[in-house]
Amino acid sequence: MKTWLTRCLVGGLLASSPALAQDDDDPYAYPEDEPGPTQQQIDEEEAAEYRRRFTDQAEEFRRVSEQEGEDGDFKALAGMDDPNKGFAVELLAGALLLSSPQGRFANTTVGLGVRATWEYGRILNIEPLREALWADVRWTFGGESDGTQFIKAGYTYHYFTIAPAYELKFGKSDFGVFGQVGGGITYVTSYVSVDNKETQVNGIKPVMQYGLGLRGRPKLTRDGNLRLALRLEAIGFRRGYLNDFFLGGSVGVAF
Repeated sequence: MKTWLTRCLVGGLLASSPALAQDDDDPYAYPEDEPGPTQQQIDEEEAAEYRRRFTDQAEEFRRVSEQEGEDGDFKALAGMDDPNKGFAVELLAGALLLSSPQGRFANTTVGLGVRATWEYGRILNIEPLREALWADVRWTFGGESDGTQFIKAGYTYHYFTIAPAYELKFGKSDFGVFGQVGGGITYVTSYVSVDNKETQVNGIKPVMQYGLGLRGRPKLTRDGNLRLALRLEAIGFRRGYLNDFFLGGSVGVAF
């Protein structure tokens, strides 16, 4: 009986299939154990984002350019990133060559003055004309006297002028050559003194100003908009049939 029962148990064990581990029995994977994106994948995603933004900007520029021709509402932006206002104030000094009533070449005296400059080309918002068109409001004066203790005479000329100018820049530098033509008035004061008894004669005459020169506006600071205003010039003042000339320069500040 025992032998038969033992044989039945052994046969049942041999006939049964072995119990194997199934896929459902794999260990649970936690989120921190999962692999993250590689550096190559990150670089590729950043490059794709950059290409997308560049394409969007190019499309926007194309659309705005087409509007300029179709709708005519494209606005020039030449002055939006320019920190300068286009104003300058300068002190001037030089030689004033006055037409001589004595038949000489000229009566030379010291000429002094002050001037204010406005670059009105900036309001046109046209890039080639922004610094090429400007105008001066100028006061120049000079005079002389001669004689003895008993009798002497003297005169002074005051030129008040407004003169627009056009400047040709030296490439992209801060220097250029200019020509200008304008007009104004000349206020003349003269006197004759005899034995300390003085007689004065004053008057006003129209005057035309014209001339050529070299102008510069180098920066004083790297980040600011303050500049050094420099100028060398040969300026003529025509009053009636007489021509006076100013040969000199000026220095000041521009902003």
